[in-house]
Amino acid sequence: MDSNKLIEKEHKYIDMICDKFNYDSNIRHLLYIIIPAFIIKYGIKRENLIRKTFENIKIICSNQENKVVKAYYTTSLRCRENSYFTNKYMIVQNYNNISLIELLDNLIHEFNHAINSYNNEIKITKNYIYLRTGLTYRIYKKGDLSFVKKEASYILEEIINTKQTEDIINIIKTFDSSNSFFSNTIYAINNETNFNYKSKSYYLGSFVCKKILSNKTFIKTLENLRITGEIYDIDKWFDNIVGKNNSYNELIVFLNDIYNLEVEYSKKKFFKSLILNKIKLISSKIIKIVEKFDNNVNYR
Repeated sequence: MDSNKLIEKEHKYIDMICDKFNYDSNIRHLLYIIIPAFIIKYGIKRENLIRKTFENIKIICSNQENKVVKAYYTTSLRCRENSYFTNKYMIVQNYNNISLIELLDNLIHEFNHAINSYNNEIKITKNYIYLRTGLTYRIYKKGDLSFVKKEASYILEEIINTKQTEDIINIIKTFDSSNSFFSNTIYAINNETNFNYKSKSYYLGSFVCKKILSNKTFIKTLENLRITGEIYDIDKWFDNIVGKNNSYNELIVFLNDIYNLEVEYSKKKFFKSLILNKIKLISSKIIKIVEKFDNNVNYR
């Protein structure tokens, strides 16, 4: 797919979105490259899905300071005349102080969650409403829509989403820097990043899962299931390949454990070695599951 032709094709459409939401020039110039990069990543057959996502989710720029959360995609569940729907927003914090690369990473990361949550977003059972974000669900009571819990698989969702964010930024880095629509932006991105972009998000989880994140059977299957919303039997599929029941659930539990320990480690001033030893122990368990999956597939 010729990126210059695609960028030219999407240009008027992106201007329409930016005018609709009254985006400033920084957001506008980033969308000139972000939306075409998404289309290249997921294919022209998903152009309408990508367009609908950007049309229906407003980016709200805030100067509220937050050292941990730079941006987030949020959905609120609503009910009208026994029909359930969601209101969606993208919040960017620290906007006046955020760097170009952080802004680019955060916008792609959060919109990637949104694109991969668009189809089959809401599942309704007798007592509960399940609201999907990629691989995982947030669960609400059907009667009053009160929040019940978020499934633990959200950590794996974040790790896969981070990997896809890297893929999309690396697509952007190949764009023609002489294109007048964004030449300065591409030059700045390439100047501030290494040849192969690596996100700082969920670094430890991404590191221990690196074999399955590069495993074509794993990543291609989950990429397809996430974007179609058909995530119901991932645990059975994963367990069947590993050859051991409950392997997927164990992986999820261990990923949550090391994430929580990583947060605890960053806050501790003393006895940090005890936490580090726990991280090493659990990481070895994750790597064992990951290697078993990787060894048991032909398409790597």
